[in-house]
Amino acid sequence: MGILVCVLLTAIAGHMVWSAARVWRDPDRARAEARQWNRLGLGERGAWVVIRGFVPVAAMFSCLAFMMITEVAADALSPVRGPLATAGGVFLVVMLACWLVIASIAVFNRPRFLVPPHLRDKRRL
Repeated sequence: MGILVCVLLTAIAGHMVWSAARVWRDPDRARAEARQWNRLGLGERGAWVVIRGFVPVAAMFSCLAFMMITEVAADALSPVRGPLATAGGVFLVVMLACWLVIASIAVFNRPRFLVPPHLRDKRRL
């Protein structure tokens, strides 16, 4: 079961990174992604917050996938359980830091280098 969850989270993380790269390059793709996130019930403002902060969102999903992989590996490989569990904890801390960066982008539109160039002038919350 754990391996299935790892595969699923890795696929989601890969899709998010791929989508973030496309949003970074193409303003039209950003609008399309915002419409998709709007359908999830975020509202228009919430969807644009996610799109402006898509790089840390993709990083957050990647950390979630890596955290799950390290935890499954720690359960399977008991001799290296300690270092793998520590790595999982590091990924958890990085994932929580991504949440702070997303909140910072939502409220202050900072740090600007993580916001796609064509969205840097877009209004904050």
